[in-house]
Amino acid sequence: MSILIPLYVYPWPGVWDPLYWAAGNNTNLHFTAILNPCSGPCLPASQIEPAYLAEIPKLTSYPNIRTLGYVATNYTNKPIEDVMGEIRTYADWPRTLGDERVGVDGIFFDETPAVYDWRWEEYLKVAGEEVRANKGLGEGVVVHNPGNLPYQTWNYLAHANITVIFEDTFANFITSKNFYALKSLETTYGLPKDRFSIMLHSIPDVPDELVVWMVQQMKQMVGWGFASSVGVKGEYWHSFSPVFERFVSLWAWG
Repeated sequence: MSILIPLYVYPWPGVWDPLYWAAGNNTNLHFTAILNPCSGPCLPASQIEPAYLAEIPKLTSYPNIRTLGYVATNYTNKPIEDVMGEIRTYADWPRTLGDERVGVDGIFFDETPAVYDWRWEEYLKVAGEEVRANKGLGEGVVVHNPGNLPYQTWNYLAHANITVIFEDTFANFITSKNFYALKSLETTYGLPKDRFSIMLHSIPDVPDELVVWMVQQMKQMVGWGFASSVGVKGEYWHSFSPVFERFVSLWAWG
């Protein structure tokens, strides 16, 4: 059971404590936290702010938390050389920042395409191969975030360990078209559910019974999930929302 958390909130003292609490009190859960200090790794790495250098070692001290570095591909419009440079910057963090505890275990590629094109596949293949081959990236985990369901036949699923196939509002999650497509992921794509993730935001103030139902459905659909009640565009993942603790406790229920 696993939670994929976009940890985009700035690490002021105490701000990451909800995650520490969640990891410490739910040791059966595995958390993968996406670090995004400069909309990427900070170039050069020496520009990373001291607050991150203080908090990342705390994060990685928990045995059930691993970290990934954030890299946006701009739907493969970012030059591949720039993407490779960001990957290698994350891989070099322990050396350049002088602390082995800041190392990450892979890369979260944001803004990956959902529509298929062979040129885009080659781009993502090359980027993923760099992650897996670079010894500075620990487990070499590759996550893609198209945020949408890919084509059934032609897609990029083979090039990622995890693909975020739905990043959207709670209201759109429960529409019949999306809901039933997500219910049949394993059948549609011939892959186990631990290859997929759902990230929901804009969860309204609803009865707890509906929150319980939502988490139950997500866990049946995918192996990885996250949810936020924040509904402000651009701020969905920049805080621990009021639903965070309840979501984690429900996800931990076997």
